[in-house]
Amino acid sequence: MLIRRSVLVCGAGPLADEVESAMRRGPRRVERIYDGARLAAGRGRWAAVLLAGRLDVDAVAPALAVLRERRRPPRVLALGTALHPPPLPASDDTDAPPAASIDLERRAARMLLHRWPLHLGADPAFGQDIHVVIAGAGALARALLPQVLRVAHYSERPPTVTVLDEDAAVREHDFSRDYPQAHRFSRLRFRPPREAALSGEAPVTGVFVCDGDARKGTESALRLRDRIAEEQGASPPILLDIGNAVATGELADWDGQIIPVAWRRMVLSQQALLDDHDDDLARVIHAHYRDTTAAQGRDPSAEPAGRPWETLAEPYRDANRHQADHLLAKLAVTDCRAVPEELVESFAFAPTEIERLAIIEHARWAADRYLAGWRYAPQRDNARKHHPQLIPYDALSGPMKDLDRFAVRLVPALLARSGLGIVRMLIVAVRGPGPGEGRLRGLSDQVLARLRARYPDRGLIIASDLEDAASRAFARRALEHFGAGLFLLSTRPLQAQLAAQASADARMELLALAARAERRIDVDGVEGLARWMAARAEILVELGTAGRGGVPAGQPRKRVHVDPDRGADWNFEY
Repeated sequence: MLIRRSVLVCGAGPLADEVESAMRRGPRRVERIYDGARLAAGRGRWAAVLLAGRLDVDAVAPALAVLRERRRPPRVLALGTALHPPPLPASDDTDAPPAASIDLERRAARMLLHRWPLHLGADPAFGQDIHVVIAGAGALARALLPQVLRVAHYSERPPTVTVLDEDAAVREHDFSRDYPQAHRFSRLRFRPPREAALSGEAPVTGVFVCDGDARKGTESALRLRDRIAEEQGASPPILLDIGNAVATGELADWDGQIIPVAWRRMVLSQQALLDDHDDDLARVIHAHYRDTTAAQGRDPSAEPAGRPWETLAEPYRDANRHQADHLLAKLAVTDCRAVPEELVESFAFAPTEIERLAIIEHARWAADRYLAGWRYAPQRDNARKHHPQLIPYDALSGPMKDLDRFAVRLVPALLARSGLGIVRMLIVAVRGPGPGEGRLRGLSDQVLARLRARYPDRGLIIASDLEDAASRAFARRALEHFGAGLFLLSTRPLQAQLAAQASADARMELLALAARAERRIDVDGVEGLARWMAARAEILVELGTAGRGGVPAGQPRKRVHVDPDRGADWNFEY
């Protein structure tokens, strides 16, 4: 899409004003008209026309028909929210709908869970279940709940979602009316904020605070942070909705957990709305479906689900989006990550991984069907939304299980069509205490360079509680100079860990690393840390003399002992 082609915002009222203001923060030139009747008379070279706010849709429809006849017709997007639905003109032409309808809160929910996935605060491969808390009654909170339920499947066990709302009974009634099948695949709890007990529940792994008011939301987030720490000893990431505000403050002011999210600025940007990267993988999934249908000798365009993306009905687009949204979960479960395709040669899941992921894929598919209003019945009936495969994976026939297995085997190919490859993580646990940064740097670089040379096709992950200066220095060198990722292992609530730091500089160092961690995993004290390292890490790097408990007996472990006086001692070939 060329920058010289401008963006036209059409409509009146606060939402249209907000859309115009947001568009003017991007590189493309922006024009604005308030009366839809003037649209057909416009002669601008528009890359996109955005319909928002108050608009005479009957006057807009003929104008859009004229625009579609241009050699380079603009994209037309009708933007709306729960309070102000998209002004979508009617059309009898099913092959060329007049405008794509975008619910901004639903789009924001997808973007939030892609940027901060649910496994950010959990390790499902270690048996940790997903438990999400959604606090608040705003439109974003309502959009987040079904999206969380779609992507929260990391195992056979149902995810837990706790919804905190002052009118919890009304909220539960409304949600059960809209999604009566949700209880079949999830553990849902609707509670007033002061009555929700968290002790005895699975540890909270993520929190969304959506009060719609930055000050009120901050107070709610702080209360939840302290309550979860007291009742569960956990410190999950807390995403705080600040609407259209601009987050300010310094790293020293941060508590390490509360992440302010200006979701309206995030979704109302030229890049998010016009570059369409949000749907790239969904388009690839749909294109593969069309190719497969054609290879079977059928015309994909003759089927409602096989039309080209530009004319595909929204329910079918959503099915592709939901499949795409869950790919991050599948990679997390198998300790894999997506990287640019040129960095890897080939990839295939192991048979045991395929079976595990097939079980999860079936759970995801069933959740998506249930949320769309389908029910189990022995015979399929699309009109009545009846489906015979809405049963547990173990009860499926062999051919039906093969469909889920095929969907899993397809993941590397789908990512490859998007220019991405898959690498397995190399999880390296690091623990001190050890020498200071100055004495350790040379040896750290030596160890990291040798690991890189020994495992060139793996994605290096440093896993540590970062309790001591040596571990923090090692992690920082790995992130800044060796392209590593970081898992922060918390043996106690993060606030207690920050308070225990010996100096302001040490606290800042810990905060800076916490901000860069791609996982924040709560473990049960020092013993839980040892169990995690024994079960999940492939290599253990010990810095200096061991002093915080050993690794459980009977667990094989590749180890590197780093001592500035003796060098690096490896107990395996590197």
